Amino acid sequence: MIDGLLSDNLRERGHALPGAAAALATLADMNGIVQSVVTGNIRPVAEVKLQVFGLDTHIRFPYGGYGEDHDDRAELVRTAIARTRAATGADIVLTDILLIGDTPADVAAGRAAGVPVPAVATGRTSAAELANAGATATVRDLQDASPLRDLLC
Repeated sequence: MIDGLLSDNLRERGHALPGAAAALATLADMNGIVQSVVTGNIRPVAEVKLQVFGLDTHIRFPYGGYGEDHDDRAELVRTAIARTRAATGADIVLTDILLIGDTPADVAAGRAAGVPVPAVATGRTSAAELANAGATATVRDLQDASPLRDLLC
């Protein structure tokens, strides 16, 4: 019942970034790409939010970092990296990770954890603000996933 109320509320008040679902699908088609989430939300809320907007299909939720794991965003990034390494057995190099964010706080967390942070200027934060915060690259939206794909190649 709570999931239903949360879902209805989200549908009324929120939206997915244009191109987000296509970008996730495009990146999922690349060999060796693991997609998860880092968020201050607790995991069940993160799962519902992404499911409501059809963004959950390519996400490996067990690999993520969530609000119940830590209060510090950089620690959530480190948690997600550790979980991914443990689950895949891969020797993941920090420069092979992309934390895609849309706020200066996302950029700061990724940079503090030592990973590149391409940032999406969602409208709330300009590309210039994200670049000034230290974003590795900025994109206007996710309609064209090629800049993200290029960063991974």
